Amino acid sequence: MQVGKKALAIFLGTWALALFYSDGGAETEKERVEKLIEGAKKEGTVMFYGSMSTLEAVDLLKGFEKKYPFIKAKHYRAGSDTLMEKILIETRAGRYNADVYNLRSFTSSVLVQKGLFAKYPSPHSKFYPEGFKDPQGHWTSFYMNPATIGYNTKLVPAVQAPKDWGDLLDPKWKGQMIMDREESEWFANMLKFMGREKGLQFMRKLAAQDITFRTGHTLLAQLVAAGEFKVGVVLYSPRIERMRASGAPIEWVRASPVIAYHYVVGVAAQAPHPNAARVFVDFMLSKEGQDLVVRSNRVPVRADVKADPPQLVEGVKMMPSDTSLAEKDFKGYFDEYRKVFNVQ
Repeated sequence: MQVGKKALAIFLGTWALALFYSDGGAETEKERVEKLIEGAKKEGTVMFYGSMSTLEAVDLLKGFEKKYPFIKAKHYRAGSDTLMEKILIETRAGRYNADVYNLRSFTSSVLVQKGLFAKYPSPHSKFYPEGFKDPQGHWTSFYMNPATIGYNTKLVPAVQAPKDWGDLLDPKWKGQMIMDREESEWFANMLKFMGREKGLQFMRKLAAQDITFRTGHTLLAQLVAAGEFKVGVVLYSPRIERMRASGAPIEWVRASPVIAYHYVVGVAAQAPHPNAARVFVDFMLSKEGQDLVVRSNRVPVRADVKADPPQLVEGVKMMPSDTSLAEKDFKGYFDEYRKVFNVQ
């Protein structure tokens, strides 16, 4: 019975906010923010369920609390897939602990379909390119991981390095490449880019290159840098840049396209602290919040904030991961990827 009362209270609070936000635009932005902050002061806390690392989140949360000292920011960290399962389990049990969700865009599509994201188009979303925000206003991506080919510069001279995806089919790379066990998001987006039939032909030929599979993109980059493998099929360019800065013999390729895995932030549909949640999302998407994203070695998405270093984005043919692919057939792409590449 207590759970029911709590759920009802949350529903009524969310319903009241919905009425407020549909008020025909009569109120100014300043008045809207003032009302949000007034409500957030009463709530006093915000619970952030995030897939970003604890170390990275610390600076963001400190920056938020410095600006809004009356809101205590709490963080629960897990990988996107684990976090999705936790949210689904809690929802089935009638527990609503999270105010804000942060997951990889492909994973978040499952939660959107189940109605677990509130519709909150932050005013800051206008600074974000198409493809990095939900047209329905459920989420906006506040950082991304560009995914592309990486190679060991000691073992592979630049003139011999792959320049694009098709170059990975060269027989000289057979048995020399490593790839993550779960790369269905890249798989789905490449099929979209190449066209399904041509894309599947490419994937089957790539699978015949005797690729070694491991789990974790950090591990993959480390193994390539250590010379265990010459090429990483899908590595994150920001991580490679950091490794290069530390003297590691590794480089990334400006492939066409570089798939931008992006990580969304949005308000939970049953947020216990709905006002604080919206203040938190606005901060994450603000220029101030995005500057903190850059300081945490992430690639920002906001148009008026530059990546560090800028070459991570400038001159790169970036293709944002299409979340509609996951909405159509999340499990289908997962299963097909494992079948094509014979991943156990």
